[in-house]
Amino acid sequence: MSSFTMMMLGEGVEVELPTDLKGIISILDREVPDFAWQGHGYAVAAGKGTLGKRWDLIIRAVNHGDRKLPPVAIGRVELEKINGNSVQLRIPPRLDQDVSGADEHDRDGRMFGSFICQTLNTLQRHKLIDLPGVLPTV
Repeated sequence: MSSFTMMMLGEGVEVELPTDLKGIISILDREVPDFAWQGHGYAVAAGKGTLGKRWDLIIRAVNHGDRKLPPVAIGRVELEKINGNSVQLRIPPRLDQDVSGADEHDRDGRMFGSFICQTLNTLQRHKLIDLPGVLPTV
């Protein structure tokens, strides 16, 4: 895993998006099923939330071979409405999540790091953020 990905896992990610909650959830619903990392995909489930204001999304790895979900999450994404047309997307630092620590040998960390990069690339493709280039996903 790149040092940049390790930094994102350790420090977390926060971006303000020029869209509403329905817009970002719609993008994630459409795009995340196509995310992949070494024969695995991802499933997003709603955790705690306040309808129309805040969602805590649970990210799990899915083995493409059997489509079974493991019992533990590899990470979380928080979405919070700032106003009618802005949403804060936050990926908490892994230390703040109930998952193992991130290092270059941490399979779940590498998998979740790829999820973060694929999510940010998707947000750039939808013109919701500006990145200097496409982030690596492996």
